[in-house]
Amino acid sequence: MNYLSYLFLVIIALLLMILYDLYAAFLLAATLLLVPLLALFLGYAARRSVSVTFSAPHRAHRGAAAEVCLTAKGRFLPLVSSLTATMAGKEYDSYETEKDETRFYFRVDTAHAGRITLPAPRLSWKDPFGLFHFQKDTKAATLLVLPRPMGDYAHTLKSLLRLSGSEEVEYFGATPYQPGDNPRLINWKVTARTEDVYVRDRMPADDARLILVADYEEDDALRDLLADALLSCGLALTAAHMPFRFAWMTIHGEEIITSVKDKAGWEEAVATFLGEGGGDALKTSHLSPYIPICYLTGNPTPAISPVLHPSIWCVRDAKGAALSGKAAIARALGGEA
Repeated sequence: MNYLSYLFLVIIALLLMILYDLYAAFLLAATLLLVPLLALFLGYAARRSVSVTFSAPHRAHRGAAAEVCLTAKGRFLPLVSSLTATMAGKEYDSYETEKDETRFYFRVDTAHAGRITLPAPRLSWKDPFGLFHFQKDTKAATLLVLPRPMGDYAHTLKSLLRLSGSEEVEYFGATPYQPGDNPRLINWKVTARTEDVYVRDRMPADDARLILVADYEEDDALRDLLADALLSCGLALTAAHMPFRFAWMTIHGEEIITSVKDKAGWEEAVATFLGEGGGDALKTSHLSPYIPICYLTGNPTPAISPVLHPSIWCVRDAKGAALSGKAAIARALGGEA
């Protein structure tokens, strides 16, 4: 409340009643005193009755505009003027009103992959006289921003196959063609004998020859590189029908090991990792030491169980890593250095 402004109105009202012995002057003085108080009462009523919620999309793609919404509901809202909303000091981008509900929309930057904590928005109201001001805060929300593929599948798959002891792709049989399969892998002999199209199957469906492991990186730019590389590695393996395992540690120290066999399962696994992942994925790991491990991390000296011997891909410069820094990882995946 702006006490000085209201005190000024009180003084003017008293002067009107003292200097002018007129009924009109008395009414004017009463109006100056009562109307701001009525506005104050309306503001308190609106503040007590209004409910505020903050909603954000569960996931967004990096680089695409994400829209979050602050919703205010209350029976007194249609009577309240000068209602506004801010988030981190920035006013809303657009709004819409429907009966006793007002929605304010903000556009959020999604420049970096990972879990992004959105600042808690604030609902504000000021009476028409500018004397009283109320505000209501909401809880912060988390937005999950997904990475983007980098490089190309051929280079990525070749780099990963080196870890499994062979740069050649093994073909075992034929499987029904699925949208997205490489037409050059069509098994024409099997297709000619059947009425359906079949492609060559590169790996047995239940045989995992590689394990991907990742740490969640706190630095925004390095996390983009790590997440993009991780996503691209898994997409290359699933495109080659090469099942694998994905291991990571949650922020609470729980080890997660997932078997991945298709693109949808891999994209869901990456999203879960970005939402809950932590560091030191191989510190106390229970992975098999007989399966090759590709470990993507931002730690130049990660703690690793002594029974494991992973191939380390570090997004920072690191001595002893199989791949060190952005340029080396980008070249291995067939992207720009």
